[in-house]
Amino acid sequence: MAAITVQAAGAGFTPAAASGGGDTLVSGTKAGGWGLTTALVVVVGATPTTVTIDGTAGSSLTSQTAVYPVSGGIYKGRVVNITYNQVTGVTVGAVEL
Repeated sequence: MAAITVQAAGAGFTPAAASGGGDTLVSGTKAGGWGLTTALVVVVGATPTTVTIDGTAGSSLTSQTAVYPVSGGIYKGRVVNITYNQVTGVTVGAVEL
């Protein structure tokens, strides 16, 4: 598994190729009414792809870009596991909102 580097909000965004064995992401946090959510951005090519985040599978994507909010609840720094049913033409990145 490869660690996805979280980009700062407003910074340039460059997705990287998804890892065949899956990726990890350090989550954002919510506390005191303030949310520091991390957004996982997945860009999928022509091959149908299902993204699974911490054991919860999303819908199948084809030739789309999807944004998934990833929050660690009250714990900033929780490692979130991300897997894909295939990685051909799939790039991923993360932005702290």
